[in-house]
Amino acid sequence: MVFSCPEVTKWSKSLPCDITLSCPEITADSPVLTSKAQTEIDNELAALRERMRALRTRRNSLSPISSIPPEILGTIFVHHVEQTQLLHAPDAPAVLSWLFIGHVCRHWCEVALGTLELWATPFLNSSQATEEMLLRSKMAPLKLRIGRNYRMDCVKKTLLHIERLQEITFPFFNGGTTHRCVTVFFNKLSSCFAPKLQSLSLEGGFRRTQVTIPTSFPAPNLRSLQIKRCNLSWTSSVLTGLTVLNITKLSPECLPTLDELISALRRMPALRTLNLEDALPTLPPQTTSLPCASRATNVRLPHLKHLRFAAQMLEVANVLAHIELQEATLSEVRFVCGTFSAIPHQAWNLSFPVISRALESCFKVGPDQSRQVPRSMRLFCRSGCIRLHCNAVRNPSSWSKSGTCLDLDLSAEGSITLQFDFTDNMERTILSDLQKVVPLGNIEAMYFHISFRCWDGFWTSVLGRGATYNLAYMYLRGSRQALEELLKSLRSQNHSVSRRVHGREQQGPIFAPVLSHLVLHDLEFGPSILNRMRPSLLLDVLINRVHEGRGLDHLEFISTTGILARDVKLLREVVAD
Repeated sequence: MVFSCPEVTKWSKSLPCDITLSCPEITADSPVLTSKAQTEIDNELAALRERMRALRTRRNSLSPISSIPPEILGTIFVHHVEQTQLLHAPDAPAVLSWLFIGHVCRHWCEVALGTLELWATPFLNSSQATEEMLLRSKMAPLKLRIGRNYRMDCVKKTLLHIERLQEITFPFFNGGTTHRCVTVFFNKLSSCFAPKLQSLSLEGGFRRTQVTIPTSFPAPNLRSLQIKRCNLSWTSSVLTGLTVLNITKLSPECLPTLDELISALRRMPALRTLNLEDALPTLPPQTTSLPCASRATNVRLPHLKHLRFAAQMLEVANVLAHIELQEATLSEVRFVCGTFSAIPHQAWNLSFPVISRALESCFKVGPDQSRQVPRSMRLFCRSGCIRLHCNAVRNPSSWSKSGTCLDLDLSAEGSITLQFDFTDNMERTILSDLQKVVPLGNIEAMYFHISFRCWDGFWTSVLGRGATYNLAYMYLRGSRQALEELLKSLRSQNHSVSRRVHGREQQGPIFAPVLSHLVLHDLEFGPSILNRMRPSLLLDVLINRVHEGRGLDHLEFISTTGILARDVKLLREVVAD
């Protein structure tokens, strides 16, 4: 930067040439000379800043939010941190975004520092963060949650506080180092005491050598055990007093016998959630009958709310036959059954009576009205798989967004999910038996996704004859044959028009008499007579229902071809919307 002044320049030119102007050189190392007046001004500015800070603090203290007691404000912070931890993985830096609450004001910072629960989940991607959070949490119960990326030294530092551990979530996918760390942890746990440990969740990788939970497990307050690809002994003390038991994919050598499983369940009378996937007692492939047992010897689980089994159908039925389900408490049931046996029809005939008895107790309304009967049903059918989901919540607006992968609302009351995988042509048998169990008279909304060829009388097999008298909403996605059969079922014999649907009409009472909403998704119509599914056939059926006094209020087409403008004009004359 250059400064110039004309007067100074003119004055300097009049000076003799031998005169040299110089000044002391000021470098970065030279001491800065500050006058006494400047120091006084600096001190006054600092005092003003402190005065302004104090005034802002006083002003903030007059805000309504500042009247919240520190204990309640700390509880609010804890809920905020819990929500943040649900949104982000334990190893993501965003999981610490809640730290900004300490930057709002001095009061919030003091409350955050004094709320020990905020610091009780160490961030295991930073050694400094782990040490600081362990220090700030003091003696609060710790939650060890490990993601896919972490520092092993941080994990070891947290495990040194085993007497404070309340929750452990430990997926070990990263090879031998993590595997050894888990082994060391269990060895230490066998010789130490974990009085505060309440929840243990372990998930192993696809290694030949799996982690084995020790038989001696000194954690008297453990209430939740969730393991996947880990081994355990069914006589272990860990299987005592649990309220949540979730076991997935045990090694074949660790699968229990029926007596071992029933004995373990007897040690958990307060069990609320039971989830066993590929962890049930096995049966020989040529099993022709299930072991009989008197109801007096069955295990009773009076507090069970969530029941999920996934195994071969005979294995599921074998365990269900020895469990007394309490209809007053059970709110969610999910069975995933395979029928890959030498004689699948025989396996179905042996298993379904047991499964149906369990389902009948689930469909009943509790004496205190704590559980409602199903109001909605979703059926997904493809070759080799049938999935049925019933729910006490009627919420069809979300079904169209789920596509082929139904987003099942398993948290809702009255949720029942059945999935049957099979190798033989068993669709007709399975669907005909299921409609005898489901209380179709209470169903108000149904979603169907069907991707196999339907047979004549398909909807009678699925929904019975005249059983769906409260069905108001129907969503159909799938094959053309399913729509053809539906139109035959929707037609009434009493008021027919010029055309029949392929020469046949539905006999008996009108199908779904209160049906008011119909959604057709991913179907194909055609104007040509060569195309068996023409819009005129749908129009005839809707006119037929209008004559019966059962016209539609709403008709919707989604990704459906072959519906032209003239067809829409005609359909609007018989449909309200």
